[in-house]
Amino acid sequence: MGKSKISYNWVINGFDAKISHDNKDNVIYAIHWSYNANKGDHNANVIGSDHVEYNADSFIEYADLKKSDVIGWLEAKLDVAKMQKSLSDQIALKEAPVDVMLKPEW
Repeated sequence: MGKSKISYNWVINGFDAKISHDNKDNVIYAIHWSYNANKGDHNANVIGSDHVEYNADSFIEYADLKKSDVIGWLEAKLDVAKMQKSLSDQIALKEAPVDVMLKPEW
């Protein structure tokens, strides 16, 4: 049986938005996200929030916004390779732990 690979996926947990700005509704200024890694029975994740700059020329109405748009914004700002390395390291420690929690019986 071959080694399973780590799969990664984005979860967009929510947005902070101005109700109205520059004659536009629901203008997003922050993204709350999770980036998850899964390999078999082992999972790891990182969570964060990132600021979004308003740009009238590239503004996307909230009703037209797609997950792929938001992921594109995040991947343009974040070091995804570094996050993947960190998540991979976390999973490796779950697969081959180097620490143990000792609980006294007294």
